[in-house]
Amino acid sequence: MPKNFQSCLFTSLAVALAILFTGCGGSSGSTTSSSKKGVGLAEGSITQSNPGLNQADFLKSLKVDWFYSWGATTSVNTSIEFVPMAFGVSGIDKLPASNRYVLGFNEPDNSNQSNLTVQTALDNWSRLAAKASTVISPATAGNPLSAGAWLSDFVAGTPPPRFDAVAVHWYKGTDAIKFKSDIQAICDQYKKPVWVTEFAPQTVSEAAADPLKYTQTQVSSFVADVVAWMNSSSCVTRFAWHDAKQGTSALLDTATGQLTLTGKAYSAAQ
Repeated sequence: MPKNFQSCLFTSLAVALAILFTGCGGSSGSTTSSSKKGVGLAEGSITQSNPGLNQADFLKSLKVDWFYSWGATTSVNTSIEFVPMAFGVSGIDKLPASNRYVLGFNEPDNSNQSNLTVQTALDNWSRLAAKASTVISPATAGNPLSAGAWLSDFVAGTPPPRFDAVAVHWYKGTDAIKFKSDIQAICDQYKKPVWVTEFAPQTVSEAAADPLKYTQTQVSSFVADVVAWMNSSSCVTRFAWHDAKQGTSALLDTATGQLTLTGKAYSAAQ
């Protein structure tokens, strides 16, 4: 084999291998090595507070690989993966016909959210489950492990509803040990992986009442600890921070349109 031909062959192989292994990373356009990290993006309210905010740039600055907006579609023009949700029963028909993932009803046990009885959810679940290859359970406001929990009654329904992972909301402060224990217990109880679709030290209403209840040091340490654990855990498939809009649980400074220190901590966490 001529020497110059060998050189060209080896160069071509090196380029091909580089392309192959580059393609084995996260989703197209991703700026982070973690395919689990995402965010809940309240598209309407966030632009009301920040009319000039470029939401695609905001997502990119958080270094997330996916996001959702509590709805079936998104208006954000980005290569970052969008995951649709059927917020309530009426949202099922708004979902695209075929999806990789779909998120189930949002807090059906909360009268201020989708507010569904277990039977109503069961009666409509097969239509939702038909919309995706991977289906995430409804996310409850209450503890899914407590006696008589909405989710446990839903799981015990007839016929048993098909879902592939459990959605969890968690707002219990900055105790990383408790967070990890709670999430692992849900994995163990339901024998399925978990999507932590909302988590932060405080809810929006709690942050409005006491925005500085937790110090920045406490929150930043919590973020780094639990994100590292979730990224390494076989229990957690995906997770998404919920922006409390003010205080130390907020990702975005509404006055400047820039990341808060918590936003920067979440961006850096891996």
